[in-house]
Amino acid sequence: MTALPLSLRPFSGPYPLTRPCVQVLWRGAMMRVMPGDDSAPEVADLYVIPLDKFTPARDALAQRLKAEGDADEAKRVAKLRKPSVAAWALNRAAQSHPELVSKLVDSHKMLRQAGSRQAVEEASVTRRQAVAALADAAMTELDRGSLQTRDRVNRTLLAVATDAEGEADLAAGTLVRELEPSGGGWGEMELPPVPEPDPAKEDARVADEARERARAREIEATDAESQVDAAKQALAEARRRAKQARSAADKAAEEARQAEKKIPG
Repeated sequence: MTALPLSLRPFSGPYPLTRPCVQVLWRGAMMRVMPGDDSAPEVADLYVIPLDKFTPARDALAQRLKAEGDADEAKRVAKLRKPSVAAWALNRAAQSHPELVSKLVDSHKMLRQAGSRQAVEEASVTRRQAVAALADAAMTELDRGSLQTRDRVNRTLLAVATDAEGEADLAAGTLVRELEPSGGGWGEMELPPVPEPDPAKEDARVADEARERARAREIEATDAESQVDAAKQALAEARRRAKQARSAADKAAEEARQAEKKIPG
């Protein structure tokens, strides 16, 4: 099948799947979008080309598939939805920085398998770093973008921890919309149950329960710290823009005063 025109392709090659876990997520996401379709790589391209070119590129691909006799695939392509601004930026970041997606996906797995407070803390640090790096990469795609978009990007990255399909769509770079974290934060992690202790060892049972509570609290603390980091970045950006606006206002006022002085009598 003929690929999209080079003018519509932001990358020179296919999505660089560097980790097995991300490869599995990518395949799952593309099977949902285009089950059994050989045009999956071209479909993935649609989600990262400039937003204003999505609809004409999608329609052109659908028309070509129809002309080639792939009526079912053409219908599926024609129904594909244009991604939101935040989703598009994350798709670009994910396809440009697959190593960051791998880092985020790995941190989710590490958290679910963590058996000690130290393991949870280490996984949480990895997770925060991946979220921050992917958010920065997404906003770079937008040349900073708005504070509202930054918030949507951050919340989507928090949400994929407990949204398997969202995680797969992020890995594939085929997000269509923003996601919302469950539980008002990062959401409850689907951690493995603590093995049942020996009924005779009450102290061990109490210790196990305390460790599980500590692990949950650590995840909640990490959630809060991540949101604080995002808020600090948003505040810094708001202050920068306010300073620019104040400077522009002062300059305009000075120009007005100088203009008034030139008015006769």
